[in-house]
Amino acid sequence: MFDYVTPLEEAVLDAHELATGLAAMALIQDLIDKGRVADAILKDRTATQENRLTALADCRHINSTLNLIAVQRSLLGIGG
Repeated sequence: MFDYVTPLEEAVLDAHELATGLAAMALIQDLIDKGRVADAILKDRTATQENRLTALADCRHINSTLNLIAVQRSLLGIGG
């Protein structure tokens, strides 16, 4: 249909890409922070078994999610 992107349209697309990247990085940082908290609970011998099992499940879920993000980004050729 259209083969030409105006400079304004390109700037808008770049701004959207930047915002999406920043949101993705915030999500990744949040997962890392939650993983550190869960790991600390998991290693805390004074925590209840229930809390430690929940922390273990959280760690596994977080690691799985971060792995999925890493694979997706590597397939796109980002960050490698």
